[in-house]
Amino acid sequence: MKEYKELNYSQYWTRRNFLKTTGAFVGAGLLQPVLPLIGSGKSIAAAYPDEVLSIEKYTKGRVKPGMVISKGNADLVKDIAPEGLMVELQRGEEIKIGATTMQPDAVNPKFWNEATLRNKGQAMLDKKGQLWTKDGKPWIGGAPFPEPTNALEAIWNYTFNPRRYDDLRVVSKIVTTDNSGSVLRRDGAIYMQIQTVGRLVVDPKPILPKYKDEIHRTLLSITYPFDVYGLAVASTIFYDASKLPDTDLYVPSLRRTRRVPSTQRFEAASPYATYYTTDLDLQNDPVLTWSWTLAGRKPMLGPSPSNIGARAKGATKDDFVFPDVDVKFPRSTWELRPEMLLVDGVPHLEGANYSKKRMYVDGVYLRAQMADLWDMAGKLWKFFVFFTGDCGVSDNAGGKAVDLTGIIFADLQRDYHSNVQFYNKVGDLDFRVNAGLTIDDWITPNAMMRRARR
Repeated sequence: MKEYKELNYSQYWTRRNFLKTTGAFVGAGLLQPVLPLIGSGKSIAAAYPDEVLSIEKYTKGRVKPGMVISKGNADLVKDIAPEGLMVELQRGEEIKIGATTMQPDAVNPKFWNEATLRNKGQAMLDKKGQLWTKDGKPWIGGAPFPEPTNALEAIWNYTFNPRRYDDLRVVSKIVTTDNSGSVLRRDGAIYMQIQTVGRLVVDPKPILPKYKDEIHRTLLSITYPFDVYGLAVASTIFYDASKLPDTDLYVPSLRRTRRVPSTQRFEAASPYATYYTTDLDLQNDPVLTWSWTLAGRKPMLGPSPSNIGARAKGATKDDFVFPDVDVKFPRSTWELRPEMLLVDGVPHLEGANYSKKRMYVDGVYLRAQMADLWDMAGKLWKFFVFFTGDCGVSDNAGGKAVDLTGIIFADLQRDYHSNVQFYNKVGDLDFRVNAGLTIDDWITPNAMMRRARR
């Protein structure tokens, strides 16, 4: 028992760091704010003590970069791992430990970080919790609260624009497996998002005047299997974060679009799928349809940006890059993140069957890449991981495009997985960001009809 206390890393963190600096730089570094380092192009090393930038120092040598963590030694990381990851490790997942990434632009495009710095201090929340600029206008871009002091600020930093681009189109493949690892279903999809406010690169900016009451529009179009090929779902997400989206469906067999309810957000997206509409981008419901609290703040494991998935050419099932293989547990690399905000959400929506979601919001990146979810009985139910890294193409703003490279949707109670891979090109469809995609061309009922499968 004495040895366990000595190895309890969360207690070590509290004693050595957090209590000494309570209120100093909450959510923004412990020794100095992170934002000026980002603005000057420096690493985050000056913002944190050495012991939270090195997993070897933090664990007193028990865990080191290059080590593989699996069922036999999972207890070594139990104090710094999400609950869902611990379940996955006990069931056969294997992860490799990497060094802590010091560059703040590893999972955010450079222009986004620049806007965060430029617009610091201009954001506010009204009594309802709605985000505005201080002169009462929609937010103008970048993370609105680079030094978050509460859960609502932390969640707005992520959900205002989870993908960080003015527009994007991605091509993906989803493989769902059962508890034995057998493949149950393969799906292909194209996803698009067009930001209507807070635009930073593509004119007009920062707002599309015609759509100023929205925050963004999305389009999900199914490419296979054939029985659902051509099915498309368009969502209009309103700037008012207490209002559910409008949803338009294109049904190929009818050759018509239909307005459908947006209340069915807690139902499987396809046969055997382990995720719901509410789960896309980790938090796909408007911010104010949930209530949020800050449950804690500490160093934790997070996915490394080295997990580039299908973009890792020639990778095999033995490589820790989330390789493009049809297995239940693709291997991946994880690292110690120096500051993780544990943001708990409770839904207030019709049909909600989650009692709680815990979003792990990185204090440097100001975005979430992991979430644990509990059922209505309070039992851990699901674990999601959104891998993000360099996609190997331009962001059309003078930098590199960093975006999703893979997703794990794990139903821990059934032990089913839906694993998602992303590609730069499939056939004549390619991945692109800040490309000037327009709502009128892509995400309206008329546009869906024009471009639909016949």
